[in-house]
Order: sequence, then structure tokens, then C-alpha cells
Amino acid sequence: MAAAATFRDRTSEFVSLSNTLRRVGGNALPPPQSQSNDPISVSPDRTEFNKKASRIGLHIHQTSQKIDRLSNLTKRSSIFDDRSKENEELTALIKNDITGLNVAISDLQTLQNMEIADGNYSGDRVVHLTTVCDDLKNRLMNVTKHFQDVLTTRTKNIKAHENRKQLFSTVVSRENPLKEPPNTVTEPPPWSSSAERNLQSSVSLGNGVQIGNQLRRRMGTDGTPSPQMEASMLQQVVPQQESISRGRTVALQNVESTISELSGIFTHLATMVAHQGELAIRIDDNMDESLANVEGASNALLKYLNRVSSNRISTRIETDLHCA
Repeated sequence: MAAAATFRDRTSEFVSLSNTLRRVGGNALPPPQSQSNDPISVSPDRTEFNKKASRIGLHIHQTSQKIDRLSNLTKRSSIFDDRSKENEELTALIKNDITGLNVAISDLQTLQNMEIADGNYSGDRVVHLTTVCDDLKNRLMNVTKHFQDVLTTRTKNIKAHENRKQLFSTVVSRENPLKEPPNTVTEPPPWSSSAERNLQSSVSLGNGVQIGNQLRRRMGTDGTPSPQMEASMLQQVVPQQESISRGRTVALQNVESTISELSGIFTHLATMVAHQGELAIRIDDNMDESLANVEGASNALLKYLNRVSSNRISTRIETDLHCA
């Protein structure tokens, strides 16, 4: 009977007190909705991260479209359809875009590291940030690799054009393409008679007159071209060929330098991806260590609870024995 008297059922008192507090001071308590909205209002970094990631993804898509256009120009260009200026402008624009995207992704990773360093993050949030950064880096790496392949193809085309030009051009035609061919009239042998010599010379003269008439009809003039005309035509043809050759040489040098810069950007992106993987591994290790510590603390509390419970039971038994 003494053991039964130590327990009291105060559930009704607790319910009545709760109802009284709800009627009197219920309005002073903050609503649960405002508490749930607090984390959303205190997370401007998340909104900034999402906006930056969205802009970077859009710029990567636009850069990929420019590379496709450059690839079409490279495949369509030929020795009679030279678009070196357009190719150079588009190449410089794409290179600037890739460099800017590389810097933007570095800033995005810095923002991610700052947000993780604050300590106010969950496992799902870390996985989301890591996945977004890795996806953007991989997309930029693929775009850079495609751009590098297009530039390599353009380099091969420029070298092929130069080889064809050297194959079909000669030193004589480049020095004076309008030079008059040498006289091909052959003298009669000394053992021929005078009649045969006169006949052969008349035939040669007749052929020369006939060929001269044909050339005059083709050129549309009554005489042979003057030296001034030949010089003016040479001044128009030779500088044009030299300018084309010089432009292709400069384009080849620019493409090779761009490929070298892209290799550096590609290496930097690969390093960033590797660093991101190491950061994710460290975060996972820290979370595993924290989980192990929590489990150890829980086990220790359970042991302490069992010890306290056993002591309470022992005390109750001793009390009952003394009362008896």
C-alpha cells in the first residue's frame, strides 16, 4: 500500500493547465509559420548561388552554339572561300567567353566554400552544391575540348591550303606571270639549200603573224601589252597573293597560341574538379565522424540511464524493506 501511494496521476491537471495557457497567452506565442519562414529569409547566399549557377549554365550553352558556328565555317572554307577575318573574330570571342566562364566558376566555388565553412548546412545541401559545381565544370571542360578540336581542324586546313598553293605555283610565274615566251623559230641547217631556207623562214614568219593575230584577238588590242601595263598587272596580282599568304600565317600563329591557352584552362578545370572531389570526401568523412560521435554519446547515455534505473530500483527495494 505504501508503494502504491507514491504514484499520482496528474494528467488531468496538465491538460487543464495547458488549456488555461492556450486561452490566456496563446496570442503572445509566435505562429509556427513565421518560424518556418525564418531559414528562408536568412539564406540570401543560396539565392545568389542559384542565380550565378543559372547564368553560367546559360553562357556555356551560348558559347557551345558559337563553337558549332565556327566548326561549320571551318569545314566550309576553301581556297576560293577564304573567311579568315570572320574566323579570327569568332575565335577571339569564344576564347574570351571561355576565360570569363572559368573565372565565374572559380568565384562560384569560392561562394560554395564560404557557405560550407559557415557550418550551417545539411548533407543534402552539400551534395546539391557539389553536384552543381561539378556539372558546370564538366560542361565547360567539354566545351573547351570541342573548341580545341575545331582549332586543330582549322590548323590542318590552313596548312593544306598552303601546301596546295606551293604545289601549283612556280617561281617564274610569281616573278613575271606576263613575261613573253622565248622565240621558238629554229634556223635551217647549214646543208640545206637557199630555197629551202627561204621557204622555212617564210613559213615561220607566217606562223608568227598568225599567232600574233590570235593573241591580239584574245587580248582585244591591236598591239602587244606595254611594260607599264605589265607592271600594273603585276602590282595587282603579287601583293594580293602575298597578303593572303601573310594572313594565313598570322591566323595559324593565333590558332596555335589559342590552343596553348586552352590547354592551360583545361588543366585548371581538371585541378578544380579534383579539388572539389577531395572537399566532398573530407565533408563525408567529417559527417561520418560526427555520426559516430553521436552514436557513441547515445550509447553512453543509454548506459547511464540503465545505471540510474537500476539504482532507483535498488533504492525502492531498500525503502520497501525498511518500511516493512
